[in-house]
Amino acid sequence: MVFGVPATAFKVTAGKPATYTRSDIETPVTRSFCATCGTSLWSESPNLPGAFLLKAGTLDNPADFGSPQMAIYMCDAQPFHAKPEGIPVFDKAPGQ
Repeated sequence: MVFGVPATAFKVTAGKPATYTRSDIETPVTRSFCATCGTSLWSESPNLPGAFLLKAGTLDNPADFGSPQMAIYMCDAQPFHAKPEGIPVFDKAPGQ
């Protein structure tokens, strides 16, 4: 699960993450992760300029941010992936 956060509301307060961007695709996502342990932290997509996609598992208390508002990339969902009832579902990102 990810949280979409405007870049203006996001700030790294400690450390400097490592990044990875694929070079073999036209519009690659840049992924930021802990340079020490490899934990995935956030992604930045050219399709969502000015936004950070924070990994929910990196937050101290993700429940403080409410419930999911949509499920995306459900074309890749496996039988064990849970989706809350009553939210919009998209095979890809909206608009793709």
